[in-house]
Amino acid sequence: MVAGDEHWRDWAMTALTIASGYWGGGGFIFVPFDIKTSRPAPEFAEIVRAYDPDHVVSLDLPWSTLEAWYPGIIGIDGIDGVDESERLRMIETNQCHTGVIQSETARDEVVTWCSPMRAVPFRDDHSDRQMETVTTLRRRDPGEDRFRRGLAPAPTPTEWARLAASESWRSDLGLFAAMRVGVAQTEAATGSPPEPTVDGLGWLIRPDGDAPTSLIWNANQIATRASSGLERWFLADQRLIEVSTGYLKDRAALVVGDTGTDFALAVAYDRLIGNGIWLTPELLDDGEVFRQEIQIPIWNLLSDLEHAASQMVLTSTSATDAYVEDIALRVMASTFPRGVTAGREQKAVRVGSPVLDGGYLEYAVNEHVGASVPIPVVKQSDGVLEAMAGFESPVPSDLVYPQNSGWVPYWYVDVGFARDTMPRGRDFPSHALVVEDGPVPPVNLRASRESVSFDPHSMGFVATGSFLPGRIGRPRLRSLSMLAWVEAMAEPEGLGVRLSQPGRQTELVRRRLGSRDALLDLMKPENVEMFRAFIPRRKPPTSQERQADQDTVVLGLDPYLTFDAMQKLLAGGVGAATALVDQLSSARLLRRGLILDCVECGRPSFIDADRLGQWYECPQCAAANALLSERWKKKRSEPRWFYDLYAAFRELLAANGDVVLLAASALRAGTGTYMDAPELEFYELASGDRVAEVDVIASVNHDVVLVEAKSNGLFTKGKRGPSTKKLLRIAQVLRADRIVLATTQAKWNESDVAHLEREAAKLTPFAVKVEVKTSLGEAQMSSSPSAAERERSDDAEAKDESSPEA
Repeated sequence: MVAGDEHWRDWAMTALTIASGYWGGGGFIFVPFDIKTSRPAPEFAEIVRAYDPDHVVSLDLPWSTLEAWYPGIIGIDGIDGVDESERLRMIETNQCHTGVIQSETARDEVVTWCSPMRAVPFRDDHSDRQMETVTTLRRRDPGEDRFRRGLAPAPTPTEWARLAASESWRSDLGLFAAMRVGVAQTEAATGSPPEPTVDGLGWLIRPDGDAPTSLIWNANQIATRASSGLERWFLADQRLIEVSTGYLKDRAALVVGDTGTDFALAVAYDRLIGNGIWLTPELLDDGEVFRQEIQIPIWNLLSDLEHAASQMVLTSTSATDAYVEDIALRVMASTFPRGVTAGREQKAVRVGSPVLDGGYLEYAVNEHVGASVPIPVVKQSDGVLEAMAGFESPVPSDLVYPQNSGWVPYWYVDVGFARDTMPRGRDFPSHALVVEDGPVPPVNLRASRESVSFDPHSMGFVATGSFLPGRIGRPRLRSLSMLAWVEAMAEPEGLGVRLSQPGRQTELVRRRLGSRDALLDLMKPENVEMFRAFIPRRKPPTSQERQADQDTVVLGLDPYLTFDAMQKLLAGGVGAATALVDQLSSARLLRRGLILDCVECGRPSFIDADRLGQWYECPQCAAANALLSERWKKKRSEPRWFYDLYAAFRELLAANGDVVLLAASALRAGTGTYMDAPELEFYELASGDRVAEVDVIASVNHDVVLVEAKSNGLFTKGKRGPSTKKLLRIAQVLRADRIVLATTQAKWNESDVAHLEREAAKLTPFAVKVEVKTSLGEAQMSSSPSAAERERSDDAEAKDESSPEA
């Protein structure tokens, strides 16, 4: 966290200096904040969420530093009973946190944008989010390294020369250089070097070849004249490499502007996409500097990007859109030779912000990267995968700390489960990620963008002088189902989660099929009309209706269909109908039987094949009946098979459950990774009061999506406001990315959509997008609805008018 006021250069260089003293210092980004309002720059919200840092820290600065930047900020009246001489002595010798300008308040808001490393709880009560492991950072003191908890110090360079900036630099080029190479922790033997000149600007834009000699830092008296082969201070002896988690279209960002926010933006894009360039109007508007120092390196950079099928973006937080557009035109006009088409230019340069929804760059130890480790797991009944053995952390061959220092390990480990579909990050409670074997957690960990990140330092008993393996924790990690993930996210917010009545019915059907995917595959649009034919009727059929439909028998209000009746409602002919009947019968969702009456009570009943015999018992009066022709319809010499749908499936369809499943199936279509939960009910843990129901909660390519599915395409009459409020409360608790309104109708009520969009845009820290899916399954439905469908529609309308939760 750095202040974005008139002293931003002091803050930025100090932050770069402090970061350069820690292992992985080149991985830090900076977020400016307003010292008057204590609010962080809003432009960084999406950047921080994409970057997903392990820690968010405020700078712990000496009082003397703050007094030098802000004379009088530590006044005599601010320290009771202390005279002027004592005040000056305290300023010179004491440390204070930057809370005097409220950086902690800004830091706490930034924490809500991401999922920092938190301590795993030592207690059973997980209702509150745990404390972060690191919240402040100060200049490294080598004398304290052995006793330091938190981030590891950068190793001391083992060779004499490095590329480094000087802490005293404050110019544009000096800050740009510090961003690229890091800041030396001690002055060179030859004294503080002068600020860089424009002669080295080309290398800063495209760091390739020999660096400017002004960046050479020496610890000895012998001046090094050539920079060939010299390492940057950020990477000195740390054996780190830059790796990408996926393809990046935008691989360079040119940030135009001379404010602290512009500079911090360039730093952030440099860390995320690989090359952040910071150029001020003073440099860009100097024609000679532009032609001689900017033109050629940008041309070479764009050639590199074009070869990698990538591009450069131009952006700014301070310059006008017109100015940025003008710079983009100058860049394209000055870098491309004559004859190049405009289409090619547009592919190479774009105005806007880099797209941060793909892969990202990060520093990793140049060992064990991408290693696969087989671990036995057990799948629980709720779908959670639990490791049966502790994870053995990879150990770098060279340690930052000597083994006799008493403080190892220092590295972090990112672990991703194969085919893991759990949502990433979102400040997920860390205790839910690990199988707890006892009262003491093995390690501190967090849900990261890679799945799980943990600090291997053992949180249990570590004996003095123990070997390194005894100091490493071995967590048993978990990969959660969607339901378990939702439960863990809701608990710290005081909410409990349980299956709603339709959710329980869906789960019963899912268990018989074996998986949620099998259920969504079954609920295809071409099958829905047949399933709907099994929905109980509102009233018995008339004699005319019975005569017209000989393939369906209604007992009471429950319809039973023959194979011919089902085939007529299915597309694909006899073969497709036979395959579906076999699938449903094998899963015990469809029972084959006969419609037989009773010799004593005379009432017809469905007798399934398991209960059929030469003699069978009437399910209504328990009378024994012989299986004779008198027991079925007189006009047939042999009985016809009828089919009964699983009762829970019938009830689910009667409650519009097919609309929910069609919505989930449409949401899953074309996705890379997908996982969801059946309809859930949220309630207050303290009171047990019901809060809201959500039809579908899904992880779609690791985005969290909430679905509201309605058969009539509108919120309950008079309940638009309360329904929206409940839905958005759950969206905020789960850090949802999208809300989908789904219906089988041709459209969703436009007033409802507009209202939800307005309210969703107000959510903090991130707005929620609203999408609409309509005409679910319509393409395969018959043009005229059946009697059962008409009755079902009447029921749905009646419920929507009378029940606030229909």
